Amino acid sequence: MSDSKPLTLSEWFHQETKYDRRTINLLPRPDFDGQPMPWKQWHSRHPVDLVPYLPFEDFPLGPAEDQEPLDPRSLGDEVRAISRTLFFTCGATGFQQTPEGTQIFRAAPSAGALYPTEVMVVLREIEGLKDGLYAYSVPHHQLVLLYEGVEMEEVAAACWDDPAFEDAKMCVVLTGLWQRSRWRYHDRAYRRILLDTGHVLGNLVHAAGHEGYQAKIRTRFIDSRLQSLLFLDDAEEGVLALVPLVPWQSAGIEVRDEEPLSLKASTGSPLTNPPAEDPIVALQRAGELLENSSSQALAMKPALAVQQQNEFALQGTMADLSGEFCSISVQRRSTRQFTGAPIEVSDLGRILDFSHRFLRASSTQLLGAGPLLDVHCITQRVKGIDSGHWLYCCEKHRLILRKAGDHRRSLQEYCLGQDLAGDAAAAVIYSAPLTEAVRLLGDRVYRDLHLDSGFLGHQINLGSMRLNTGVSGIAGFFDDSLGKFLGLPEGHIVTYITLIGDPMPSG
Repeated sequence: MSDSKPLTLSEWFHQETKYDRRTINLLPRPDFDGQPMPWKQWHSRHPVDLVPYLPFEDFPLGPAEDQEPLDPRSLGDEVRAISRTLFFTCGATGFQQTPEGTQIFRAAPSAGALYPTEVMVVLREIEGLKDGLYAYSVPHHQLVLLYEGVEMEEVAAACWDDPAFEDAKMCVVLTGLWQRSRWRYHDRAYRRILLDTGHVLGNLVHAAGHEGYQAKIRTRFIDSRLQSLLFLDDAEEGVLALVPLVPWQSAGIEVRDEEPLSLKASTGSPLTNPPAEDPIVALQRAGELLENSSSQALAMKPALAVQQQNEFALQGTMADLSGEFCSISVQRRSTRQFTGAPIEVSDLGRILDFSHRFLRASSTQLLGAGPLLDVHCITQRVKGIDSGHWLYCCEKHRLILRKAGDHRRSLQEYCLGQDLAGDAAAAVIYSAPLTEAVRLLGDRVYRDLHLDSGFLGHQINLGSMRLNTGVSGIAGFFDDSLGKFLGLPEGHIVTYITLIGDPMPSG
């Protein structure tokens, strides 16, 4: 660590978890025999069976032989919404037989199919169910009552009595389990856990909306209160997001006004020495918010500088998924190989428009630090636009040229040599001014930058699937080389890459 320029914990962690050509092969090989289960083993004699509410016949999941689920005739109509919301957010949508058994794939993408995001639900005033905290059991698609004493008012109190909870009968709680990804990705797993949780949030917004609810994502809360309320060991697991679901008729519209977005800030003190404790746990704790945490204004920042004002006005737009979200969620799989054929610039425009409407000033507030993100677009095989490195301006739906030329070989090299990157038609890359962000909002902002990047990256995934276009997220890349190629100033970081292209037919 440099004595002349001490780093904050976020900066140190990001530096320590970068991939570099010279050192990446020195990382220990993962112990596949020690891989954790991709879900917690919840069991109850009398669970809430959610399978009957799904729009499928002969669904392979269901209660175990020794279970006697609650009688569905005694349950209220909201249970149907709970079932479908959870299933299309993160339920089991695919099954593959392997020598080790049945592998379950889910509605939201996850690096290495490790699924480090755990889901719980706080319920109140649901007919036939006790108020309290329930675990979502993926293998059986059911709810298991964990703690009857957990009340919605206590969760709201951990969010400084946020009014979003007042009309909510259900609140989805997303936590990250560190070891579930770290056994394979080492400390860089924290980045992937946040991105994966962003994917889950990206589905939840649509799944809840399909059932008549508005998902109000909250990533700022008094951490110690929630960890204690949910009986979580912060050395193993941490709360990452709370999402009260509010009926649309009482939800209201949350829009950004002309004032800068105000966010609760944690500390961000420079380090004198590397932390003695586990780096992931240290960073999660460094970002904790307290009862008396102050708020800081987060103004919209200008985009990165451009050398020439060469703009391209995009025409294609996509307002929504046209009611196809549920089928997209079930069919969704990350593309493993692109053909190398081009896509149309109008389709690229539709995907960018759909994915980034959440960044517009008039959008519903779902992102914690979205205004800090820059959106880069590398066009490689897109009909109707020159190849190059562009910045995407979501407010004007325009691309601004930053570096002309064919960058296919470079992008493939930066993405750890993956052919997928070289064969892609386009890439969308998020970057952010980490040093400036931590100065404003403390180490908590590291979570938001990656959660938001995962959320937006998943919108690209959904928009691409809507157009039958191939898509795959990339969280492994040579950080410094890619940052230099993008022309990022010192203190800026790359958070996520999403590749778009013509998919190779399966089978």
